[in-house]
Amino acid sequence: MNASKKIDLKKFKHKISIEVRYDDLDTMGHVNNKVYLAYFEEARISYISDILNFDKRSLDFKAVVAHISIDYFKAIFFGDKIEIYSRCSRIGTKSFDFQTIIIKKVNSNSDEKELVSKSIVTLVSINPKTGETVENAPEEMQKIKEFEGFE
Repeated sequence: MNASKKIDLKKFKHKISIEVRYDDLDTMGHVNNKVYLAYFEEARISYISDILNFDKRSLDFKAVVAHISIDYFKAIFFGDKIEIYSRCSRIGTKSFDFQTIIIKKVNSNSDEKELVSKSIVTLVSINPKTGETVENAPEEMQKIKEFEGFE
């Protein structure tokens, strides 16, 4: 891992891999900043599907994004193979946070990896019929706690 941006990957138990597509690029030839949102969302949905057995096709996950923060450190280019690591870093009464990082190889001849971006997304649990906030589903939060090793 690049020494300038140390991240403890042991904290992240969930990972997906993505190969950058031509359509992800902007006129500067690197991944457009808005595409990072899609990458983070894909990782988050994969986490929720894997840990909570959420069926992506049902579209009935009962939480909405309340806040997103993204830091960009390095550019991602066409053909780069990136790894996106996710974890639930906080569970509140009605909300929970996902911390997500994107890692890529420094170059194709090396196994050294570097942090290119990180994000925190706060999700708020809602009643889909009323749109009102509700307490997090205890059974879902318990599955996350067990997966993450929370007390």
